[in-house]
Amino acid sequence: MSNKTNTMSIGMIVIALFILSWGIVWLGNDLGIWIFDFPFWPVIIILVGITLLLYELKKSIK
Repeated sequence: MSNKTNTMSIGMIVIALFILSWGIVWLGNDLGIWIFDFPFWPVIIILVGITLLLYELKKSIK
């Protein structure tokens, strides 16, 4: 049995943490708990995408 079937990929962990963090910030902002005005949030999405792409490319090379 392959060890890969029992482990979560790093990509899924990064995506899950990103969505969770984004949701918490968005909810806090909507509830007025804090004001989070970051006009460059697409940069974070781009960096997450690049990180996942590089990880998958590195994994496929091995």
